[in-house]
Amino acid sequence: MDISSSAQIHQLFLSCGLGFLLGVYYDVFRVTRLIVHSGARSVFIQDLLFFLSSAVVTFLFALAVMDGRLRFYLFFGEIIGFASYYFTIGRLVMRFAERIISAIIFFWKKFWHFVFTPFRLLFRPICRFFNFLDAFIRKIGQKGVSNLKKGLKGRVFLLYNQRKVSGTSSGTAPRALHKKGKKG
Repeated sequence: MDISSSAQIHQLFLSCGLGFLLGVYYDVFRVTRLIVHSGARSVFIQDLLFFLSSAVVTFLFALAVMDGRLRFYLFFGEIIGFASYYFTIGRLVMRFAERIISAIIFFWKKFWHFVFTPFRLLFRPICRFFNFLDAFIRKIGQKGVSNLKKGLKGRVFLLYNQRKVSGTSSGTAPRALHKKGKKG
């Protein structure tokens, strides 16, 4: 079955329109990335979801408009439509969305700053008191620990008779250390 040239051009323009609509659909994902601040994994999953849903839409478009035939100009038209949206209106949409979202975030932060300012003023003296109390308790704890360490002696100093003695001095040392001791 042969398709006329006018029908092919009509289908090409329809596929360009589909590509344009897929560009609008992709901007939905890009705007949500601006709002949510997605990580690399999330962006990968969003792109995968976009491409899978675009493949389904392309298949359904080919069934409805082209009687299920996949033609080169279907994909070519989608690419042209997507690129025409992405590099023209898509850039304007993203600039506008960035400004709107940054303004909304700015006013949102200012609102919560305004709401919590009385609480900050109320709790600031309480926090200072607890910080002072914490520093005081730490200081007392450090003094107590240092006093405990002063009362205990090390092992070497507890057994006075087990110290090394030089060969010239007399004193008590373990048998192995005596130079004058019996060899036995």
